[in-house]
This record gives sequence, C-alpha cells and structure tokens, in this order.
Amino acid sequence: MTSAGAIPLPRLIPTPPPTTQGEARLLRLVERIKRDDALAFEELYRLTRDDVARTLFHLVGRRPDLEDLVQETYVKLLKAVPAFRGESQFRTFLYRVCANVALMHLRWWRRRREEVVEDVPDRIAVGEDPERAAQAAQAARLVHQALSKLSARKRIVFVYYELCGMGPEEIAQTVGSSYNTVRSRLHHARLEFTAALRALARAGEELP
Repeated sequence: MTSAGAIPLPRLIPTPPPTTQGEARLLRLVERIKRDDALAFEELYRLTRDDVARTLFHLVGRRPDLEDLVQETYVKLLKAVPAFRGESQFRTFLYRVCANVALMHLRWWRRRREEVVEDVPDRIAVGEDPERAAQAAQAARLVHQALSKLSARKRIVFVYYELCGMGPEEIAQTVGSSYNTVRSRLHHARLEFTAALRALARAGEELP
C-alpha cells in the first residue's frame, strides 16, 4: 500500500514470515502447553523470545521496562493459550498478545506524559564498517522518533505492516479490527510518519 507523498521506510530487522515447518513446531508446543507441559512453554519461549522483544521494541520504543513487557507478554500468552483453537497462525495469535500489551503500555505512558527514550544502542558487529553502522543507527533513531508521534493504534498497524511484513488481513485478525479499518489506519499512519520524518530532517537530522 503506497500513500501519495510517502517516503520509503528503512526496514529495521524485519521479521520473516514463519515457515510451514516452524509453524507446525509451534503448534505442537501449544498442544503440549495445554496439557500443562512446562518444558513445552520453556521451548516456546526460547523459539519466540527474540521475535517478541524485537516486536515490542518497534511498538513501544526503547524503554527501561522493555524486558518487563516481554515477561508480561509471556504471562498473558500462557493464560491465553487454552483459548487458541488454530483458526489463525500462531504468529498472528502471538502478535495479538504483543499488541494488547503494547497498547496498554502506550496509553499508560502517555497519560504520565513522560518523554520516550528513543536511544538505539550503537552496536557494531565484527567486521562491520563503522561509518555505515553509524548511519544505520542514526536511521533507526529517526524511525523510532517518527514512530513515537503516531497514536498507539496507528503505530501498531504501521509496525506490523512495515516492519513485521504482515498483510492487512492478518493485521485485522491480530488487532481485532476490520480489513477496511486497518487499511485506513495504515494509510493515515504512513502519511503521519512521513510528515514526522521530514520534520525531524528539517530540524537538523539527515535522512539516509
């Protein structure tokens, strides 16, 4: 979906869609969890934890309590698993839990009117060009600063579409909204994100 006047979004570590084999493995673990198999839940955590942490980071930004949100997601996931009937992919179900945790946190955070901490760690991989790494880190900061300007619901739809590679239909299932509502939110989110990014550029930041 391309909005008039929108600039392309630098994709920050996009989440690849699950393979059929990977999805089947998760579904087997879910069935074991339903039978109170603690080891199955530990395995599910190991397989999905990085994805959950990355998704929450995109949804809420870098916060001191980001790890707490990861743990809260898994507490809610454990409680929600018995209700999972396989009508959607498990990834969709998992992202629904992430969205609910993020939505509640963003609402709480904005009520407190505290500033979002948007620092992205400058981690340079071995052999990576330092200048290119610095440019990538700067682009990441710009993206997350622009994302912080979106409302919680628009941000969730935008992140799931642009950074997690989900289609509007899957997002609609994830957030419990209609297809048309998701398309509308995404359209407006792209325009608002573009405007925020350009404002940051005019304020002295350079777009990559």
